[in-house]
Amino acid sequence: MIISDFMNKRHTNFRNTITRKQPMNSSLRTPIMNEFRFSNPSTRWSMLLLLLLFSVSLQNCSSSEMESSEPEELIKMVNVETEVLIPEPFNSFLRLVGTVETSDDVQLSAEVSGRVLTHVVREGQRVRKGQTILRIDDAKLSQEVARLEAMVAQSETTWNRVQTLYEEENIGSEIDYLTAKYAFDQNKSALASLLVDLENTEIIAPFNGVVETIFVEEGEMVAPGMPAIRLIGAEQFVISAGVPARYANVVELGDRVDVWFDTQVQDTLAGTIVYVANSIDPSNRTFKIDIRLPSDQSYYKVDMIANLRLNTLSLDQAVVVSEEFVYSKDDGYVMYVKESNSEGKDIARERKVELGPSFKTEVVINQGLSPGDEIITIGSAFLNDGVRINVVNSTGPVLAFD
Repeated sequence: MIISDFMNKRHTNFRNTITRKQPMNSSLRTPIMNEFRFSNPSTRWSMLLLLLLFSVSLQNCSSSEMESSEPEELIKMVNVETEVLIPEPFNSFLRLVGTVETSDDVQLSAEVSGRVLTHVVREGQRVRKGQTILRIDDAKLSQEVARLEAMVAQSETTWNRVQTLYEEENIGSEIDYLTAKYAFDQNKSALASLLVDLENTEIIAPFNGVVETIFVEEGEMVAPGMPAIRLIGAEQFVISAGVPARYANVVELGDRVDVWFDTQVQDTLAGTIVYVANSIDPSNRTFKIDIRLPSDQSYYKVDMIANLRLNTLSLDQAVVVSEEFVYSKDDGYVMYVKESNSEGKDIARERKVELGPSFKTEVVINQGLSPGDEIITIGSAFLNDGVRINVVNSTGPVLAFD
């Protein structure tokens, strides 16, 4: 206010001074500063003071404008997506590969020597238990049976006569008595053994099945123990697989197993564990299990490769998260949840968590999180404890400034 009054007063003096001067001749083109030279000294000093004050005023205004035009401090925020934790079931599975087997898969061998007389059935044909599959020539054995039958009859007659004389008439010695008795018993046993061999000239199916392979041709000589027929039971198939030893306390009889075949366009089958081994194979540290397949299917083949999925853990209610949002830090694991600071702004809060079982990309959180917590998912890799966040519905630029 004082400066304004002072400037008005000096302006009036200056105007009066100019008024007292003679009119300026335009033809002489004399600058105004020449007029100042003829002004009194007090007026000149007043003008200098006025210019100085005006300059200071302009400088102050310029400084205020510069201060007001400086940008505010930038606050870093991270665009994130969140998810509210809801308890959900958790299942862990073990993938295995097994092979199809059948408990009735045997090689039938010849029990006597001889020439293959005929094939009663052909390969691939179904047979019933007790049905003849192959016959071996029994002509020689039949003749031997006839000879032994005659010897048995002769030794029996001799034994009867010696027994009568020795027991009733006390004729003969005890040695003669025992010799006749043992000769009859030996011949009788030899005949019985030969009759068994005669019966074994026919290879009989021990169970219902399919003749898979006939190893000998008609007219070929066979010997005892020589494989002749491969017979596969067609009524019940199982899948055999090896389970790692660390799952020994998980697998039990009666557990359900999902089964599917890569070579068959079929839905997943449901099998049941019917056998669990009590020993570990030292070569691969696994134990054997057998899974019974449904008996109403006809496309099973022995030695087919089967895919198995065995449930190793089931939890009805668990806090489950994706392991891509779990971070390792200071010999532990952390996650980030959405919270608010004292100003009500959204921030990321770091939580230490204890991990439980996992399957594929999912992991159970045993401690550190509770149902209802709003965890940060997308964008959590760019966070630290206390960082401001901006929750968005879809993934956009990761960094933002407020």
